[in-house]
Amino acid sequence: MNSITLNPEINELHTLNNFILNELQKENFQVNLIAEEIFVNIVNYSKTEFITVNIEYINSTLTLEIIDNGIEFNPLLKEDPNLPNDIDEAEIGGLGIFLTKEMADELEYRRINDENHLKIIKKVE
Repeated sequence: MNSITLNPEINELHTLNNFILNELQKENFQVNLIAEEIFVNIVNYSKTEFITVNIEYINSTLTLEIIDNGIEFNPLLKEDPNLPNDIDEAEIGGLGIFLTKEMADELEYRRINDENHLKIIKKVE
């Protein structure tokens, strides 16, 4: 398992994407979107001091564990938004956690020692 610790700043997203690409050895839109949505939410709302990402890629299964010491937040408890009937009714924002839930194969949240631990498991072909 490889790890990286990032500052909670949007400009660190590029570093995170490169870290994931280095592990996968290929681009994956869904993995990038999941990582970006979770990272940006942590940066914008958690008041964390750091974001640590652990990554493991074995037998086409990617496991990302994202850890921060910010405000306790279990994204699995967030209610899914009401989806618009068409694109003209769509509002900006509010879909990141929903999309993560839809795209990930498994999600697990735990609060350990005043840290949020979100584990994301995704099959990647």
